[in-house]
Amino acid sequence: MTICFSLRKRVRKLIANSKGFSSVIGTTFMVLVMLFLSTSVFLWTLSQNTMYNEAVRARSQEEADRHDENVVALSGNYSVSEEEVTVKVVLKNAGSVAVQIINLWVLDTYELNRRYTNKSLNNLNLNPGDVLNLVETVTILGANASHNFVSWFVTARGNTIPLEKEQGVIIAQLAQGIGSITMEFKTFRHHIVDKNNNLGPAQYGFTIPGNEYTVFGINLTNLDESKRNINLTGYSCVWLIVPGTSASASWSIVKVVDGRLVDFDFQVLEYGNPTLIFFGKTNPPASLQWKTAAVNLLLYGKIGSDDYGQNIPFISVYVTG
Repeated sequence: MTICFSLRKRVRKLIANSKGFSSVIGTTFMVLVMLFLSTSVFLWTLSQNTMYNEAVRARSQEEADRHDENVVALSGNYSVSEEEVTVKVVLKNAGSVAVQIINLWVLDTYELNRRYTNKSLNNLNLNPGDVLNLVETVTILGANASHNFVSWFVTARGNTIPLEKEQGVIIAQLAQGIGSITMEFKTFRHHIVDKNNNLGPAQYGFTIPGNEYTVFGINLTNLDESKRNINLTGYSCVWLIVPGTSASASWSIVKVVDGRLVDFDFQVLEYGNPTLIFFGKTNPPASLQWKTAAVNLLLYGKIGSDDYGQNIPFISVYVTG
């Protein structure tokens, strides 16, 4: 009884003392505020840490998916109509993740017209194992069928997929032992040359005028197995001969700079790089006119430090009068 009485007396005394009571209330309120702030800071820190861990996991997964992308572009081919370049390719997803392809880039590698363009590809998705035959057309100013092109695709994850141009026939030819240099048949052309040695527009037919000075243009590619460069000398030429007769004529190798014939020094064929080579200028003799002539490409020079010679007899032309 004495203890209870004493406690009640102290409580009444504390209540009666307004300053003491306010201190208790203030201290209690401060403790509650500090607990609230500490809890809020803890929860905020916990949420930020969770967000960071989720971002790291998402980034790691994105990098893993990007690394696992494995799309290949096979059997690539180009065709040109005026300035419209059509790309035909087989896309195969050989990876373990689905891939979205968003862009196609095409570059004209001709030194006088190095232009490129891109095209957005909408809804082009490849699941693992999918194979797609794709045909896309882009516009490149100044593009020509005689030019060479390179292209590549870009995925949504930022990977690039280079287009691998089909070279099955070329490799088969080399395996048969015909030599290290191949010729691109479809871009064989000739130019009419004026008296100032300026070349006229390229003409891609196989009929040549017999009363004009003519220059032949031929795309050659060095595919030496040892990847050595080939240096062609001035002994290289184009030789036209009419079968069953003694009629013939030759066009020596020449150089063309800015559309004009210049003195020839040498011509290097770098490994794997298609190079446009010119032969001329010559006015076909009367003995060739109104006849079909076999065109032999006689190449001579150096491969590495060794002599090199090759004959490519794959073209025929009709010479008018």
